[in-house]
Amino acid sequence: MSIRRTLAGSLSPVVHAFTRVHDGLTHLSFWIAMLAVTYLTLATGWGVISRYALESPVSWTSDTAAVSFALVTFFAAPMLTLKRSHASMNAIVEALPEVGGRWINRFTSLLGAVVCFLIAWYAGNETLRLYESGVMMISATPIPKWFVVMALAYGLTSMALYFVRHFIASFLPAKPTNSENN
Repeated sequence: MSIRRTLAGSLSPVVHAFTRVHDGLTHLSFWIAMLAVTYLTLATGWGVISRYALESPVSWTSDTAAVSFALVTFFAAPMLTLKRSHASMNAIVEALPEVGGRWINRFTSLLGAVVCFLIAWYAGNETLRLYESGVMMISATPIPKWFVVMALAYGLTSMALYFVRHFIASFLPAKPTNSENN
């Protein structure tokens, strides 16, 4: 038995557990993004009602809506990357032979992973700096700035991991579908 086969066999449960946790966290963050959309809708509606119907505008609606936009964006983006629903221009890839398209997809997955990891690393360091210094957003409602940047760091780290997973999966044989098994 080769070392490679033994190593792959022992890593498989660990990798499977990691991917399940990653996917679970992604589904949870997507639910948080959906709640943030709901909050954004309600807060914006209340802001309009309080300003025009009650003639007593509240300051917190626009401030918290801005934070909600960040949560929606960076907590939903990993789900889009998981499902390969992120923006991509496939015209060239689809025009190429299958092998060429596969290599371009591998390259873009690798490039996406590198770019997302670099920005996530920067955002993670900035999150720590903002947390330690206690910087608040410049608004009527005091909101810690690290909270928004943390969402950026999380989203990009998770997206980078999905790009790595897509890259690795591109080298594995395709799983047979149910119709192929019958």
